[in-house]
Amino acid sequence: MTSVTVTEYETRLYWQGERGAVLTSDHAPPVPIGLPLVERGTPESGRWAPEALLVGAVEGRTLLAFLERAREAGVRVLFYQSSAVARVVAAQGQPPHLTDLIVRPHVAVATDSEADVVRLLFSELPAHCFPSSVIQIFPRIEPVVETWHTQATNVRPQSDTTPYARPAPRLALP
Repeated sequence: MTSVTVTEYETRLYWQGERGAVLTSDHAPPVPIGLPLVERGTPESGRWAPEALLVGAVEGRTLLAFLERAREAGVRVLFYQSSAVARVVAAQGQPPHLTDLIVRPHVAVATDSEADVVRLLFSELPAHCFPSSVIQIFPRIEPVVETWHTQATNVRPQSDTTPYARPAPRLALP
């Protein structure tokens, strides 16, 4: 007999007039929603476009899927940071659509053999990654994998040539 797990996610959206809304859930802080990315101009200040939330969801799911597979493979991850981009094409008379979705994880591990395992995990991840089955777009994953021959866990890359040189934003939690 096959075992099936069903997980339900419920959100509520509250319109705030014009083109703004707040996305809420019983299990997470509210998220302000603004103009779609395909509109001319910039999204309302401090509000996420739904398309950006989709990209962030795929990026977050990629992280969690990778960490689970790395744990199963016995790989000790020292560092993980990523960026993601999706291209939305809008032609006159046709609805906008995603043409591709790229996740660029930057990962560091302790040994060369772990780096090889990580590269293999990333090559297999799109076929097993949850967003691929939901949004019918195969995310392309372009990892940067480093070997850090150190036991320190708080070391971060210092290169100014990477998009990761900026410190990660700090979020205030309740």
